[in-house]
Amino acid sequence: MSIRPLEGVRIVEFSGSIAGPSATMILAQLGADVIKVEAPAGDDARAWPPHVGDRSVVFRQMCAGKRGIVLDLKQPLAVEIALELCDGAAVVMQTMRPGVAERMGIGEGAVRARNADVLYVDMNAFGTGPVGAAMPGYDPMVQAFSGIMAMTGHDGAPPTRCAPSLIDLGTGQWLAMGILAAVMAKFRGQPVQRLETALVDTAFSVVSYQATDALMTGQRPPRAGSGNPIAAPYQCYAARDGEFLLAAANERLWQRVLDVLDAPALRADPRFVSAVERSRHRVALEAELNARFAEASVDEWIGKLADAGVPATRVYGLEEAVVSEVARERRTFQDCDGVPHVRLPWLVDDEPLPAPAPAPRLGQHTREVLRELGWAEARIDAAFACGAARGD
Repeated sequence: MSIRPLEGVRIVEFSGSIAGPSATMILAQLGADVIKVEAPAGDDARAWPPHVGDRSVVFRQMCAGKRGIVLDLKQPLAVEIALELCDGAAVVMQTMRPGVAERMGIGEGAVRARNADVLYVDMNAFGTGPVGAAMPGYDPMVQAFSGIMAMTGHDGAPPTRCAPSLIDLGTGQWLAMGILAAVMAKFRGQPVQRLETALVDTAFSVVSYQATDALMTGQRPPRAGSGNPIAAPYQCYAARDGEFLLAAANERLWQRVLDVLDAPALRADPRFVSAVERSRHRVALEAELNARFAEASVDEWIGKLADAGVPATRVYGLEEAVVSEVARERRTFQDCDGVPHVRLPWLVDDEPLPAPAPAPRLGQHTREVLRELGWAEARIDAAFACGAARGD
C-alpha cells in the first residue's frame, strides 16, 4: 500500500549521521523529494560498519529513498548552487552546530531572502542559547548529560548507555512529526516559518515523568536494572536454566502470580501487600521470587504464567528476535537493493509501505539535480571541473 501525502514537497537536507537523516528518510517514504547535500568526503555514516557492497548498513537505512548530491560549500559557486536548490524547496533542514550554516552562507536569513515561504528546520544538540550553543552533542553525550545513563543498568554498575541510538532516532521521529505538522499547517493557511529542536529536548521527553519527579524532589531516579521503580514484579527473574521477564504491574496480576507459585507466605507478607509496598521492597521481592523460580525452567514458568494470564517472556537476543515468528508475521523486513531493511512501523490498509529506493551513492544525483535547475551541460561540466559540484 502506497500513501504519498508529501508528493511534490521538496526537502533539501544538509545533515549527517542519524538524527536528521532518519527524519527525512521517513518523509521520503511518504512521498517527499528529499535531496541530500553532502560534502565531498560524504556523510560520516558512510564509513560506519558494517557495510554491504559500497555502502554502510547505517547509511543505507537512514538515507533510503533520497537523492544525493555533492557540493563543496567552501566554494562560492557551491553555495550559490545550494541556495538555488533551496529556492524551490518547501523545507530546508540543517543539523549543523549553531552558527555554522550562517557562516557557510546557507543560514535561515540567506535562504529566506530568496524563498520567503520556506520552512527552515534547525536541529542541534543543546539549543542555540549562549550555554547550549557551545556544547557539542552526540547521542551518548546527551544520554550522559540528561541523566539517562545514570538511571540505566544495575546498582553498582558504571553508567550505562541505552544501546540503540535512542536520542538520535527519537529526535528524527520528532522532526518528522514536526515537519509534517508544519506542512499541514501551511496547507491550511497557517504561517509557520521555522522549526527548531535539540537532541536534549528528545532526551527530556523520553524521561518526562522521571524528570518531573526529579525537579520536584531533587532526587535521582533509582536504577532498576531490567525493571521499573513504579511497579513490581516487573523485571527479569532467574529460572533454573535462564532468565525471563515477568510483568505483573497490577494487583490482579500479582494475585495470579501468587496462585501460580502457591505462595501463601508471600501473600501474607506485609512488604508485598500493595503495589506501593512491592515497589518499595522490590529488591527483597526479587530475592523471594528468584528463590522460587530457580525450582523450574524458563519454559515451565512461562507456560504456567501464560495459563494464568500473566504476561511473561523469554529474554531473546536480537539475532533470535529478527528470525522470530512475530517478525515474519509483522513483515518487519523488506528488501531494498538486496539488503533487508526494517520497514516503517505502520501498516496502511493492512499493508506496509513499498520498499524505498536504495540510499544514493556519493554524488549519484548531482548532475540530475543540476539539470532540473535548468543548468546547461557546459555549466554543469564547469562546476564539476572546479570542484564546486561532484558526483558520478
